[in-house]
Amino acid sequence: MHWRAVVIVGVGLAGLAGRPLLAQAADPADIQKLKQTRVCPGCQLAGADLRGFNLSRANLQGANLQNAQLGSAGFNRTDLSRANLQGANLAGADLSGAFLFKADLQGALLQGTNLSQTSMLGVNLTGADLTGANLAQSVLVNANLTNANFTNAQLIGTYMVQNQMQGARLPDGILQP
Repeated sequence: MHWRAVVIVGVGLAGLAGRPLLAQAADPADIQKLKQTRVCPGCQLAGADLRGFNLSRANLQGANLQNAQLGSAGFNRTDLSRANLQGANLAGADLSGAFLFKADLQGALLQGTNLSQTSMLGVNLTGADLTGANLAQSVLVNANLTNANFTNAQLIGTYMVQNQMQGARLPDGILQP
């Protein structure tokens, strides 16, 4: 009986050999490059702690910021197109005027975030928490808003069309044409 348990564990561990690990870490060279140049398309910044940094007008196209700590950071007019921001903490960040074309913000924390005048075409906000976020004058087209929480969000003048909104929580949000 003990022998079978060892074989099963041994086979299970052998099956993992050669497979990439799912957890990724930020590349220190990419963090330095971003801080110095604000130009870092495709950079590996997963899990990075960039809280409070001013990254306005940065180029982060296709960057991996999964699970990054970005609270209170400045992303004004930053290009985050096709960026992976899954599970990122952007609470209180300023993304006003940012470009989020096909960005993945699934499960992101966006409480109190300034997303005013932001272009969000094809963005994935599945399960994102936008409680108290400011989305005034933003554009949300072909976005996945499934199970997103917009409680107390400011949606004045927000253009929303052709979005998936199953399970999205809007009852306390302000929505005006």
